[in-house]
Amino acid sequence: MDLNRRDFIGWSLKGVALGAAAVGGGWYFMNRHRNSFELHGVRPLMKTSVAVTVMAKTPGQGRRAIDAAFTRMAQAASLLTRFDPQSPVSRLNREGRLDHPPAELLTVIERARHFSRISDGAFDVTVLPVLDYYFSLPTPVDMRHLDMVAIRRRDRRVDYRKLLITADSVRFSEPSMAITLDGIAKGHVVDQGISVLRRYGITRALIDAGGDVHGITEPGGKPWLIGITDPLDIKRLCAVVSLRNGALTTSGNYEVFFSVDRRLFHIINPHTGMSPDHYSSVTTLTRSSMDADALGVTLFSLPLEKIRNLMAQQGHEWFIIGWNGKKAWRSRGFPLFRGSAEVV
Repeated sequence: MDLNRRDFIGWSLKGVALGAAAVGGGWYFMNRHRNSFELHGVRPLMKTSVAVTVMAKTPGQGRRAIDAAFTRMAQAASLLTRFDPQSPVSRLNREGRLDHPPAELLTVIERARHFSRISDGAFDVTVLPVLDYYFSLPTPVDMRHLDMVAIRRRDRRVDYRKLLITADSVRFSEPSMAITLDGIAKGHVVDQGISVLRRYGITRALIDAGGDVHGITEPGGKPWLIGITDPLDIKRLCAVVSLRNGALTTSGNYEVFFSVDRRLFHIINPHTGMSPDHYSSVTTLTRSSMDADALGVTLFSLPLEKIRNLMAQQGHEWFIIGWNGKKAWRSRGFPLFRGSAEVV
């Protein structure tokens, strides 16, 4: 398939654009259907392009819902980012302690700790010292010349159990620790956008935030068709998923990588300080984008059998492509519309 994932989503909407207008700081594209209007807005957020598509009774309802969703998502993102020096996360990383943290930040950190516990530490927000080391290196990184002593020294700071949380503070139990919520925050932000759309009476919508997609449909409505990028050729799709009401997240070694062979990329196994080399792409399907986001990172460091058991216990579905990009596995209930994978 020669369409990329976002182009495929746009094609699958099956509408002809009647007009576009710059409204409220973002672009809206509108298609008219028999009894409703399809509106599509795109804005930069969280270092990516976030697209919101809604079916509304009137253009005004659709624009107001999209505006409100973007406003709420921007608020949530500002609390959880580590790139703004004034954000709560940045202050925690800089000072080692954050008094009176926002309740929303605590909610996300507690959810992150849940995934750390159920995966035996395969998901860990305290991995930032190791990631920062890799980002400091000139690229492409020569794997033969990595400073393993420096990596191990930084990896010793990685332990979610050393992030201490009380009702009125968050702090590190050791110096030089730091957190990144990159593996869970975007999902939470998308969830907030979906909640706002529902409050505005929207019953069919899709938010696409890069690798995080959340769709809702009315009872009996048509599913959204979401493409999964081929890790061997990111201009192509290797599979298509039928999504009704849920969150779909795909993470891959082709997104941000440090070495030419992609052996070192943006996901780190907290137990080794290195990138896991089991899979090239992991897709998770859950009820919330926050959970799908975190699990998309977590599963990279786990063997297939553990993935199968963990996801079955949580009631989630998954689709995984092997390291060489030629073998794929999935859970029995994964709603694969096109493509193939061995059921595990």
